[in-house]
Amino acid sequence: MTDPRTQRFLAATRTGRLSRRAVLETGLRLGVATPLLTSLVFAAPEAKGAPQMAAVPARQDGASSGTFTNIITVGTEDFDPHYSYATLSSTIAMCLYDMLIRYKGDSTTEIEPMLAESWEANEDQSVVTFKIRPDVTFHDGTVCDAQAVKDSYTRWIELGGAPVNVITRFVESPDQMVAVDATTLRFDLGRPQPLFVYAMASQYGPSVLSPTAIKEHATAEDPYAHEFFKADGVGTGPYRLISNSLNEGLVFERFTEYRAGWEGNHFDRIIFRVVPEEATRRQLLEQGDADAAAFNLTVDNIEALRTNDRVTVVEYPSTANQWVIMNVPRLKTVEARKGLSYAFPYDDVQNAVFKGLLKRTGPLADSVRGYDPDVFLYPTDLAKAKELLLQGGFQEGDVFEYMFDSNDPREATVGQLFQANVQQIGFDLDLQAVDYATLESSIFGDAPTEEKPHMYGGWGWWPDYNDAWNQLAPNFTAANIGGGGSNAGAYDNARFEEIMAEAEHFTSEEEYDALMKEAQNILTEQDPPAIYYGQIIYYTVIGKDIQGYVPNPLYLSSFDFWGLSRSPAT
Repeated sequence: MTDPRTQRFLAATRTGRLSRRAVLETGLRLGVATPLLTSLVFAAPEAKGAPQMAAVPARQDGASSGTFTNIITVGTEDFDPHYSYATLSSTIAMCLYDMLIRYKGDSTTEIEPMLAESWEANEDQSVVTFKIRPDVTFHDGTVCDAQAVKDSYTRWIELGGAPVNVITRFVESPDQMVAVDATTLRFDLGRPQPLFVYAMASQYGPSVLSPTAIKEHATAEDPYAHEFFKADGVGTGPYRLISNSLNEGLVFERFTEYRAGWEGNHFDRIIFRVVPEEATRRQLLEQGDADAAAFNLTVDNIEALRTNDRVTVVEYPSTANQWVIMNVPRLKTVEARKGLSYAFPYDDVQNAVFKGLLKRTGPLADSVRGYDPDVFLYPTDLAKAKELLLQGGFQEGDVFEYMFDSNDPREATVGQLFQANVQQIGFDLDLQAVDYATLESSIFGDAPTEEKPHMYGGWGWWPDYNDAWNQLAPNFTAANIGGGGSNAGAYDNARFEEIMAEAEHFTSEEEYDALMKEAQNILTEQDPPAIYYGQIIYYTVIGKDIQGYVPNPLYLSSFDFWGLSRSPAT
């Protein structure tokens, strides 16, 4: 290492002049290789008041996978699992917290135990009872029993954060939860709810937080301790948080009392390393200084990494769909929105831009409950597009505003291809490249719809759990117009609203499938609120020596960290 800054850093570290927090943050900033940085951190003294980076106890079986480093592009100011809807927050939750249950392996339909040993529903599925594992403890040493889970979920409901809809669709009040005894938690749902168990396996919301920590950090102004849980956490998960820096990353160490135990070969530490520059992310993976990066590299870099001997590119169909949001009030008519749908360059986007990492579908992925395999898909037909735009009230020479994320080169290319098609039929597309924060604030902001652009490019969504209603309702129902809702195009279709109301609490699978089939036809062939790219093929780049990685289409960009290990050197 010839960089004088790095040499000074190493000298200061080895003479004990830097605390563990300072070693971690400075080393990450200077790009020190992860194995060296980890050894330096644990050799450094603890600063008074700094996060406790206690040495990991010796392994009784002699096996250890060391440190697993996951590359992320940005940190987060809020990973409270009951409040934040961000993908990174749910990934962090997989380290810190357990849920009652989760989806098994790569399945979107099969459930397996976590904190709950078992569960059962009554005949009409209006009451669901979970049996909680005995002798489970939180990271703070307190007991996790049925009352603790109820208290945690009471916070989830009463805090009213973004993921609250995952539970309040089924449980509107904490009074519907009953801690029958220390190991029995009953949910009285009040009506048949066949999807409740699937919702409780969502990566958004069902994390169980320590009620003791909630009480200890609560204030009169913050009765749910949200300020504490934004940047810290106390759960029953396999790893506990040691250090958190918005600009540098997060460090976790294994929780020695984890319910599943530590027999076998597991990782002792998990690092989320913030690396904003894509070239650096790729370099760290190629050199073996990082172990994984989930869906944060361009397709070109993914293609290059497929031939690298150090890594494996794991591709899998996700439950995420991508689309262009169309501003209904500004696009005036169904004909105009159909016209733009016919003008979109579907084949070029699928083959030239996403290079196979996209499958044509409507608003739902093909693995989501309620998906219609015969959903209407628009072809590119420029003559028909022009005819419909003219019928829809526009004139040749009119300009449509198209906003997209300036930091996503794929979306820039999509916009240019779409612009060329629109220009070819006598109209124009005003490409408005903005940073993602601006795009997101415009979509979720309270500005009048008439002041928003005609279209937002590259918007994506996937369901919280395996359910078409949960995918469609947030994006296309009138209740989600304005006020932070995701229906940025102000779409409002009377029949679609009726279908969503009926499907929210369905009891018959046959009835549900028929309703969802009609809903998808309305959103595509009849009255489109969006131009659908299709279903995203997700990818994770992971070291060839990492074992146990199983991607799940609903847990995007996440890992079962406890289940991972590093194969012994050969």
